[in-house]
Amino acid sequence: MSGLSETERAGFTKILSLMTTSDLLSLSDTVTNKVIVVENITEAQQTILSFTKNAEELLRRKKVHRDLIFKYLATEGVAMPPNSEKHTLVKRTLELWSSVKVRQDVRETPHGLKALTSPHGLVLVAVAGTIHRDAACLGIFEQIFGLIRSPLENNSWKIKFVNLKVRGQDALGGTDVAAPALTYNSSELQLLCSR
Repeated sequence: MSGLSETERAGFTKILSLMTTSDLLSLSDTVTNKVIVVENITEAQQTILSFTKNAEELLRRKKVHRDLIFKYLATEGVAMPPNSEKHTLVKRTLELWSSVKVRQDVRETPHGLKALTSPHGLVLVAVAGTIHRDAACLGIFEQIFGLIRSPLENNSWKIKFVNLKVRGQDALGGTDVAAPALTYNSSELQLLCSR
């Protein structure tokens, strides 16, 4: 349900730990419209993180005071003028989280999946799989999606490009295709990111 990235969740965990108990419980009530009753600080923090739709919305809440954001940025090594207004601190916090989030990140699984995030916000997802007709294996495929986040909807993605490679059973020379693997390596994916 949460629309927060891991970077944003980690940042908010630090910010929420700076809040008073009464402000934290009040914020939990606000975020959940008093539907969920929490009994302690840990439950309040987890509930807030779980029910927050996006980072900016939570940073702009009244209970997330300007001083909290200022202290958080200071602990992260981001120097801001002491008289900075809250909207400036919110903007700087979101920028900090974005730059951490978009560092080159490659993940691989043994099941034919790789993901890469470019410094410019393009996300590549590469998958490999088998093509079947009934019980007969016809071949394997590799497909890469280039995705960009929609500027209008925070959790909505648009396809920028698609690259598909299909190899039929004949081209495989009778090899076992039960566990197809991607032939693209990380540097080839990085080249696609620079399109």
